[in-house]
Amino acid sequence: MVINEIRLNEDSRRVQKAVQQPQQGQWTNWDNALQSLTWNEIWHMAPLRISFLIRSVYDLLPSTANLVRWGKKEDPTCPLCHGRQTTQHVLSSCKIALSQGRYTWRHNRAFKNLPQS
Repeated sequence: MVINEIRLNEDSRRVQKAVQQPQQGQWTNWDNALQSLTWNEIWHMAPLRISFLIRSVYDLLPSTANLVRWGKKEDPTCPLCHGRQTTQHVLSSCKIALSQGRYTWRHNRAFKNLPQS
């Protein structure tokens, strides 16, 4: 009983610390992750796709905002809309890319690469 209480307190402390960290704490805010994958689906994915999925969830892709954070670039703005170019912005939030049909093009292009059944 005492051990369980200590574990709960320690877990709570770890989550509180993680929430305060902008990058490492991203897992605490998985409300936006709508798709659930099974281990079987993950097991059969190409390694580069798994890497992309993990890096996108943890915001580790080389968006301009991350390149600025990593000291590789000075300006974090999107070249299309001049907003802050985060991973989420690149993948689905840029209004100019949406109005130009870039997301539709990318979506259709991805479907071309799927095997036909």
